[in-house]
Amino acid sequence: MNALPPLRSSSEGSPSPEEDRSVHTLYPDEGRHVSASKFDGDDEYSDEEILRFLQESAGETRQQTARFKDSNFLPSAGNPTLSLEVFPSRSLKRLRANVVSIRKMLTLGADFMTVTYGAAGSKQEGTKEIVTWLAQAGVPTFAHLTCHADNLAQLDATIDELLELGVTGILALRGDERGDGKHLVLDHATDLIARIRARGEAAGVPIKIAVAAFPTGHPESRDLDEDALTIARKQEAGADFAITQHFFSAEDYTRFIDLVSKQGSDLPVVPGLSPITSYRRLERMCELASIEVPADLARDLQQAGDDKEACREIAVETTVTLARDLAEAGAPGIQLFTMNDDTTAASVISRIAPFFGKT
Repeated sequence: MNALPPLRSSSEGSPSPEEDRSVHTLYPDEGRHVSASKFDGDDEYSDEEILRFLQESAGETRQQTARFKDSNFLPSAGNPTLSLEVFPSRSLKRLRANVVSIRKMLTLGADFMTVTYGAAGSKQEGTKEIVTWLAQAGVPTFAHLTCHADNLAQLDATIDELLELGVTGILALRGDERGDGKHLVLDHATDLIARIRARGEAAGVPIKIAVAAFPTGHPESRDLDEDALTIARKQEAGADFAITQHFFSAEDYTRFIDLVSKQGSDLPVVPGLSPITSYRRLERMCELASIEVPADLARDLQQAGDDKEACREIAVETTVTLARDLAEAGAPGIQLFTMNDDTTAASVISRIAPFFGKT
């Protein structure tokens, strides 16, 4: 790769897209490096009960995960991957259902899982439990992590704890400014990538690092050329591959990959797709991502109204069609943002798997 121009500082106007904003983020919780059990007080299960439940479930789940290939992989056109994003439940009352849903998804043939910490920066608990459970069950797992912390020491402790948990990798994001007292202790996602890589090497722990990509443009970037340059910077900092924000056209993806290539980067960029099962969710997702609402999909979902099965069929068909086009364009796989909907995930994965040589 050619030498890259320096990043802009925060004093030079609008932030670089390196300062990732993602609707899928993990935030450290006060008093715990990785979020643990600070659930609503009226939950029917104690922390000890739910941890025991997850430990027992890990043993049962391990029987399902023998089929996972070695986690030392990199997505590529020649070795495409299918992965699933899940998020922890808000309370212990829902965690059992969450685990049941995820266990169903583990049978779908995914190559790895990613665990978020809530949409649009909302605080959710249980991330540590879910990450630990999946890792102990032998599932290649990536935990989302942002630059939010009280200080650098706390961020380092978070990274170290994730390494100790046995995660396959970390999805490194900058994150948004928040109003809960925590702040960004690093300026750019590239700083976080380098820090994760250095701490993994110091601990003698091999770790994969995934990053975010924005094929339709980061809300804070000047243009797509800057977004492509950001990918090159992330690769130079130590990223292994990228996962995109949702988009609606294969042309958006191929245009972006061409721009990335012109920056001298060959970082694998995996399309991230979200089956959208309601008009309200479509509007909200487009608002968060600062992208235009696709008229045809909006019309179809509005016409389907409250018919959940009709909305699910629209979501599946739309996602499968886009995945097919992306496979034909040489995409190195798909990451499915499941919203913990195992039924929709199963319908999509079963149909797109052949596009990527999966059975």
